[in-house]
Amino acid sequence: MPAPATPAPESVDAPLARAARAGDSDAFAALLDRHLPHVRTFLALKAPVPQLVDELAHDTFVFAYRHLDEFDPDTSFRAWLRAIAWNLLRAEVQRFARERVQLERFAAWQLEEWNAAAPEPSAAAEHLLDCIRELPEPLRQLVALKYQEERSGEEIAAHLNRSAVWVRVSLFRVRQLLRECVEHKTAPAGTETSPI
Repeated sequence: MPAPATPAPESVDAPLARAARAGDSDAFAALLDRHLPHVRTFLALKAPVPQLVDELAHDTFVFAYRHLDEFDPDTSFRAWLRAIAWNLLRAEVQRFARERVQLERFAAWQLEEWNAAAPEPSAAAEHLLDCIRELPEPLRQLVALKYQEERSGEEIAAHLNRSAVWVRVSLFRVRQLLRECVEHKTAPAGTETSPI
């Protein structure tokens, strides 16, 4: 006797999606349980750093929940989620790339200024030096390898016995920390900013 046919995902998702659109949070939770592993796998295969997977999977379902009225229950819920996840990932990578360029320019300009032969570095350059001194030792070493020794990301990774992805992510984070620290030190008194 042949095994009973497994229902197509769309036939299971359609009534759940309709119920979720009508405000049934249990129906949406069922959709989340059904599709979260697939969304996480999709993101894990596409995301440049693993740290993004959980965050973007969460954001995908938040976006889906808020835009349920835009979903056609007669289409594939999984494909819709995948499209949302892809768009969120693409936006995050573009934001990361823009911030990386801006932070690299900022750090290079600041480091150039305090390495220059000017008799008195600017207050911002002095603050940057202070902020670098306040970094934990591994991050100070990373800054020294990148900006004082001018080593490439691959050379730093080999020197520290880390992956190139770790170096890129860590440099991005340290530049962000330094920018926030300098902004904190240069902010007028009474302004709320976060130090390192």
